[in-house]
Amino acid sequence: MIILLVVSAGAQSLFLLPEEEGSPLKGNFSYRFFRQDTLVRVEIPVQLSNNALQFVRDGAKYRARFKLSIAVYRKKELIYSDEFSDSVEVSKYEYTNLSEPWFAGKFSLTLPKGKYQIYLVLVDLNSRQKATAKFKIKVPNPKSIKISTPWFFVPESDSLILTDKIPVLWDSLGVMAEVYDIPESAGVELEIVGVRYKPRDYPGKIVEKDGGKFAQAFFPIDSMPGGEYEAKLTLYSPSGSKIARAKTDFTLIQTPQSMIKYHFDELMDQLKLIANPSEIKELENTDSSSRDSVWAEFWKKRDPTPNTEYNEAKEEFFRRVQYSNQHFGTPYRPGWKSDRGRIYITYGPPDEIERHPFEPNYYAYEIWYYYSLGIAFVFVDEDGDGDYKLRETR
Repeated sequence: MIILLVVSAGAQSLFLLPEEEGSPLKGNFSYRFFRQDTLVRVEIPVQLSNNALQFVRDGAKYRARFKLSIAVYRKKELIYSDEFSDSVEVSKYEYTNLSEPWFAGKFSLTLPKGKYQIYLVLVDLNSRQKATAKFKIKVPNPKSIKISTPWFFVPESDSLILTDKIPVLWDSLGVMAEVYDIPESAGVELEIVGVRYKPRDYPGKIVEKDGGKFAQAFFPIDSMPGGEYEAKLTLYSPSGSKIARAKTDFTLIQTPQSMIKYHFDELMDQLKLIANPSEIKELENTDSSSRDSVWAEFWKKRDPTPNTEYNEAKEEFFRRVQYSNQHFGTPYRPGWKSDRGRIYITYGPPDEIERHPFEPNYYAYEIWYYYSLGIAFVFVDEDGDGDYKLRETR
């Protein structure tokens, strides 16, 4: 009898959060399981962004320095610890504020079957601020692992993507996982599932590479909206029975370039929150071959520092869209379309938020104060689903 084995843990997005309130220091990470003889190799890649770190001038450049450390406990006994330090250098001050995620490094350790508690600590060596994470993992019996936690790669260059927050810079992605004790004749199927995305299946195959066997499949990302997804790789016997399955979470991050190329209509709807109708009409009526120049001119007029390569207005707009999608979205609608999202994108972060989540004999509500503008917005959660609708402007 063939038993379906599910690798349910691993590669879920987790976060390093600052110890001090108001600190920008943060990061995200995931973990993956691989079979290694009689043990399990656990890989923990970490992802940071420039705007989370403090840069200091170093000659003609700017440098941020950080340290990552890990401590692994089993039944309150420390069984493993490690740390590494690194730095990131940019040529211009404007680049210190970039929000694009990048791979900061990873920890790799081998563990026997069991339950563990793991502590991660990120230290900004310039500001001396800390961000920490504490989480538990359950390492499976290595004999039960028929397939590792999947990872992503770029088909055109075969380059490995070491993080789970992926900017849409390519038309498609590849998914791969190492397989163990699986016949070459096994079938492979990839399923992509998203909150606001109809599940889709893609065929795959078993390939041999570097002395190992891997399940491999490809899927297009050009038509997929930004947001959170799950990739599931399933192995089938020649008779069609399920042998094993592994899954991994990932987030697609739409860039300005990908929005122009793949989601132009949605981008125009977002821009309507800050642009006047004539500007939108000009962009919509421009031929795709010359659209880039009109797009560049649109943001050039809004650039507070036109003599630099960094456009603060453009960066802030897309940061607000991304923040709205992360904090105000529902399973039925992206966050930028919500009332709170539209206000956030239009006016930016409020000076103060007055929250009333548990009001007796009344709905939960929030009041956003913009003191410099002399405006306050009242949002009410009338349906109790977390979707606060604008009910009053003061």
